Amino acid sequence: MEKTLVDNDGNNAGGLTGTVPVGISATPTLAPIKLVGVLPDGLVPLALSFKDIPVIIETPWMFRAQENETDWLYIDWDVEGSQPYSIGPIALPGPLTEADFPYDKVSIPAEYFQNSNVVKVSYRVHPLESDNPSFEYSPAFTITIDRNAPGGGQELAAATFVNDPITEFDLSNNQTLDIIIPGNYLDRKTLDTAIGLLNETESLVLRPANHRQTFAAISGPMIVQMPVAEIRKFAAFSVLYFSYRLQDRFGNLSNHSLVASTRLRLNALPANLSPPEVPAYESDLLINREDARRIVSVRVRQYDNLLPGDQCVVEWDGIKLPATTVSRLPHSVVVDWSVLIAKGANLHRIIDLPVRYFILRAGDTVGSGVRSPLKLVTVDGTIAGQENPQAPALLNRQLALVNIYGEVSKTPNHLDSRDANKPVRASFVLFDNPLPGERALLYWPGQTAPVATYLVKAGDVGGRVVDFDNLIPWSVVQAGGSNATTLVHYHTDNGVNQQLSPDQTVFVSLAPPINYPRPSFPQSLQHPKRFLNCDTKPPIWQGVEVLIDPSPQVLQPDHDIVLSWQGFRNYPDLNPIPATAETFKFKWGTGPDGKPNTVYRFRMTEAEYEALIRPLSDFAGGSALYSVFQNNILIGTSEIAYVQIDRKFSTGKYCGPNGIGPGEK
Repeated sequence: MEKTLVDNDGNNAGGLTGTVPVGISATPTLAPIKLVGVLPDGLVPLALSFKDIPVIIETPWMFRAQENETDWLYIDWDVEGSQPYSIGPIALPGPLTEADFPYDKVSIPAEYFQNSNVVKVSYRVHPLESDNPSFEYSPAFTITIDRNAPGGGQELAAATFVNDPITEFDLSNNQTLDIIIPGNYLDRKTLDTAIGLLNETESLVLRPANHRQTFAAISGPMIVQMPVAEIRKFAAFSVLYFSYRLQDRFGNLSNHSLVASTRLRLNALPANLSPPEVPAYESDLLINREDARRIVSVRVRQYDNLLPGDQCVVEWDGIKLPATTVSRLPHSVVVDWSVLIAKGANLHRIIDLPVRYFILRAGDTVGSGVRSPLKLVTVDGTIAGQENPQAPALLNRQLALVNIYGEVSKTPNHLDSRDANKPVRASFVLFDNPLPGERALLYWPGQTAPVATYLVKAGDVGGRVVDFDNLIPWSVVQAGGSNATTLVHYHTDNGVNQQLSPDQTVFVSLAPPINYPRPSFPQSLQHPKRFLNCDTKPPIWQGVEVLIDPSPQVLQPDHDIVLSWQGFRNYPDLNPIPATAETFKFKWGTGPDGKPNTVYRFRMTEAEYEALIRPLSDFAGGSALYSVFQNNILIGTSEIAYVQIDRKFSTGKYCGPNGIGPGEK
């Protein structure tokens, strides 16, 4: 027998066709042959047998053809039950080096694989001459070629449904139902696969298989476990039909079997599902962060055959949300922010994002359910500025505070009467990744429209301090009124979504401060020179009284008074003593008649003597002034009053709470 070996270009390998005796040697010395695509156990898949199969020689032999030399390759093809023969030779011109391996320039033609056979395949290499009686050979690799479909072409018997009829109870309490295929067909082999097809009619309807199941056994019935989800697809019909085909490991496929049937006693499937509605999208054909802050939901308006316990699974851009129970229609399902941005909608606009829903019967945990029509929506969660860790919340605490400057005071976030009738400047640290056209909009309390705007310009860099493009008119500040805690903020805006900066607290005092009369020290009136000394009554170590009389100004009970005291070593205001500095805060209050006080007598007590009065011993001085506040806004401040304090006698001794002596200094 003679055959032709071809190279991978389809050419006669070496141009030779002939009968070559198979050389026999004691031990194979060449690497095993490899046929590309043939399974490790030698099985030749059916699809592979319709084309030439490449041969690969993994490793080189020891003595290879050198320059101007040629080795000769033969493939030995030994069909079980037939005489072996060799195909070849193919010339392997030198020099052959290790870089030429694996060697893959030879194929066995498809015609060798057209008949069912068991074949031992090996190869030989003859050095220098094609008929050299001295050669090396490989071990044989046994392959199996099977072109016979299961059943041997005979008609396959019909299967049998174990359940007849199939009821709603059967489907609700099982994941699969059994269908029995007789296993007594011809040419049954291990790992044959049953391909089951369900139909609503006895006539064959070509559609994808409902189930595939592989069997290791080569005898006995084949029990197909059909998923109930596949059976539910035919819930609208009264009879269910089943046929099957058989496929072996080689890929050989039988004809369709005879048809089996069973009765169905099921609830009708959900039908006529309305398209999903997305209310947040319907108003402006866009879903943005403002929608997400309110609610984004998918609404199921209507479908037929609603049953208690029906489950709705919304699919948003390919993400299936947890199932929710449909208690009545319409039914709504909330779409969380994490789902809205799962595919990057916070980074770029997504157009034609697909939305649909599925309705499943109660207990159906296997099937995908009945699918609704598709709806396409647009989602844009992009922002100007850095992302908000609490997104989609409007307030982003990662944004910088705005700073407000008066033209005269120039103190950050402090405006007073000195700045009156002059425009106010606002600045802020520009947000991250600014893009031209994005904006920052500044808002002042009491104003519905922004009072200043910053438009991002080409070349702007995030993190740099910038001024808003326009100054704030003083009339805006006036309209907001005096307030120690005026809250000012800005929005970032990219034309789609906004972010809110934290509030900056701005001190605003519109009225000029009042100059109040200085306080007085009533006890000093006992001395011709207005001293506080050892003769003062009551003694100064029992208390020092400060009288506040704001007349002609009138203070209100809710006015806050801050009295400041300072002691000096030398009268009136030389060498201040830091330890004697103190402030006292109190409400102006009302008198016994319930009317606002006209004056206020403040008394430093015995407890404060040691810290505030005792250090003032020898021609020393004390000062007092007071400030008036309302709602933390400064209304005015008094002039400073001074009083001389002298606790020293001409004898050099000092007066104090323990009498007279040097120890009282």
